[in-house]
Amino acid sequence: MPAKEKNMTTPKKAALPEAAKILSRKTVFEAYHKLEVVKVQPRSLKAGDGWCHEMEREIFFGKSIAIMLLYIPETDEILLNQQFRLGAMLAGEKNPHMLECAAGAIDPGEKPEEAARREAFEETGCKVLDLEFVGNCYSSPGCMAEQFWMYIARIEKAKTGIYGHEHEGEEILTHLLPYKKVVEMIDNNEITNVNAALMLNWFARHRDRLRKKWGYA
Repeated sequence: MPAKEKNMTTPKKAALPEAAKILSRKTVFEAYHKLEVVKVQPRSLKAGDGWCHEMEREIFFGKSIAIMLLYIPETDEILLNQQFRLGAMLAGEKNPHMLECAAGAIDPGEKPEEAARREAFEETGCKVLDLEFVGNCYSSPGCMAEQFWMYIARIEKAKTGIYGHEHEGEEILTHLLPYKKVVEMIDNNEITNVNAALMLNWFARHRDRLRKKWGYA
């Protein structure tokens, strides 16, 4: 056992003045989103101050996204969205009408918390009473420049139905589900959207603390 411990390593965090050298970048498509071809030479993680081999990647630039897991502590229920996702279908998903958390792009000049409250109302009709910041992360950083800001949102009540903006191609069906049922769905691989799965697993570990915070211990 001690020998194994000696071989353990800790991931290195980039505290360097220059993590990589951008050698070239070219925009090949730009509309609501953007696609660039970027040639880069990253700094090596080996001992010393060297550089890795050059690499060229296509990078998709998405919007910064606010994601909210909507929770009603009074009834211990979670509100999830369901909508069609073309990418999931093209990747082979048999049911591309996926269960997700409420989410949406952060507008220019808008704070993530403001976007969270706005998007929750637009997609579900629910008013957010309180927000608990979970963290931020990157969806697929090897090929996408897209950042997620994640929150647990306490809501007072919810009326299920169809929401979303038709002019944006949105048709969102909301589902109000008992917490225990949602946990079962995660374990049965019925929730395959990575953002929702990540948020729900985080919430499962912090649920008791949040219920106490909101007066429902």
